Amino acid sequence: MVLLIHSSLSAMGWVCGGAVAVIVALQEVLGKTGTLVMPTHSTDLTEPSQWENPPVPESWWPVIRATMPAYQPDLTPTRSMGIIAETFRKQKGVLRSAHPHHSFCAYGHQASHITDNHSLGFGLGEGSPLARIYDLGGFVLLLGVGHNSNTSMHLAEYRATFPTKRIGQEGAPISTAGSRRWTTFENIDLDSSDFEGSVRTSPKVM
Repeated sequence: MVLLIHSSLSAMGWVCGGAVAVIVALQEVLGKTGTLVMPTHSTDLTEPSQWENPPVPESWWPVIRATMPAYQPDLTPTRSMGIIAETFRKQKGVLRSAHPHHSFCAYGHQASHITDNHSLGFGLGEGSPLARIYDLGGFVLLLGVGHNSNTSMHLAEYRATFPTKRIGQEGAPISTAGSRRWTTFENIDLDSSDFEGSVRTSPKVM
């Protein structure tokens, strides 16, 4: 099985061993032929003019674009992904995709297939780990969170046609040939506000 996990340890209540115990339990259930995947997004490496929580003064924008450290899969922490995902990304043998905003980590039989060649533009679309998980018949498990945290639903946004669908510009600091640079790329305007009410209860989402 390929299993994508979205989680909140605090919502689960006290767990003996915390995040480590949850990860170990999931890997034991999946076994040697299974693959565990988690979102490890780093949305603080985004275009500063779009920041809202909190916003920053416009005079800071060029400074942030010029000095924000480049995304590094082995160093850049997650943001708002929870302690389970943050702990998982640090585990030996875990692979992380190269997208500066929407990376995913994976461990197991299909890990490299899922995390390799993550496209910069449209980072949750056809060139993303989400599409690879879909192709592999992957499952989604929500631990202490609802569908408003289910990133797999964004793949449907990319594939669907609807009147309010818009394409915008995003930016991020990346490293190319050892040199840091700020780059821009296209993405659709993502919106998860209706995810919770649009999915019927099902053990398999993807």
